Amino acid sequence: MTLKPLILRYKGMLVAAFLAMVVSAIAMLSVPLAVRRMIDHGFSSNDSSLIDTYFLTLIAIGLVIAIGSPLRIYCVNWLGERVAADLRAKVFAHLAKLGPSFFDANHSGEMMSRLTADTTQIKSVAGVAISSAARNAIMLIGALVMMFVTSVKLSLLVLIAIPLIVLPIVGYGRSVSKLSRRAQDKLAEASAYAAENLSAHRTMQAYVNERHVSDRFAQAVETSFEAARERMRARSALTGVAVFLTVASVTAVLWYGASEVIAGHMTGGRLGQFVLYALFAAGALGEVSEVWGEVSQAAGATDRLSELLAPVPDIRSPAHPTPLPTPPLGTI
Repeated sequence: MTLKPLILRYKGMLVAAFLAMVVSAIAMLSVPLAVRRMIDHGFSSNDSSLIDTYFLTLIAIGLVIAIGSPLRIYCVNWLGERVAADLRAKVFAHLAKLGPSFFDANHSGEMMSRLTADTTQIKSVAGVAISSAARNAIMLIGALVMMFVTSVKLSLLVLIAIPLIVLPIVGYGRSVSKLSRRAQDKLAEASAYAAENLSAHRTMQAYVNERHVSDRFAQAVETSFEAARERMRARSALTGVAVFLTVASVTAVLWYGASEVIAGHMTGGRLGQFVLYALFAAGALGEVSEVWGEVSQAAGATDRLSELLAPVPDIRSPAHPTPLPTPPLGTI
């Protein structure tokens, strides 16, 4: 199952979110340029109006970011909620057409878990995660381009470090996806068991099974918790590895840049500009690792919902029905 048709149904909101995201990203990427000129020219000049101009420019940039960022957040959250609502309606409409044999073989509690918990995870991906990935991709590409404009030598060192950061993220992401699927399955099993016994509470109490049912449900919930803890551990490790590799690589590059400034091969303002762009790129890369963890987690939910949409109704209209005679004969 793909979310693309559900998202593209609302092109107007998608375009508004994209424009707000691009404008705020461009405004953010222009900050280091103003900082560099302020360091190299403003502080060394006797004309205080230059410093005033640069600071006013930074305030104007901040205003653009303050308008674009909330607009992007509203649009992407609206898209996430709308897609989740449409997905729930689509899955339920499909389930309503399935025959008794499907419901005899599947627990209603598990289906409810997929309709609620799984679609909630997909909601975050359809809205915030996709927007965050796109915004950070723009920031990463823009920061890398401006890093090359600032200093080719330092940028090449950064490019050597990027594969060392990306490869562990991809590897850990696959592990998170598998563990996320397992955690969701365990939670669905616990929900199905609870729904089955609560719907038959008269029978449960007639056989004095309250304690046995409660103990079994508590054990199922504990199993679900253990599976979720494994997923959280893997995701935390994913974030930790990405952050450490990013900080270590940026520190090494800046160490070399500081020696270039001391040797007189680079101005302090140019190094400051490169530092800011490097921080933007590192931050964007760190956000991508976090988003990758969310996408990997939602992949399991998408697979589970796809399983609900896969069965075909036992009774369905023929693809090419035989037309009624004209005029109708009125016979049986």
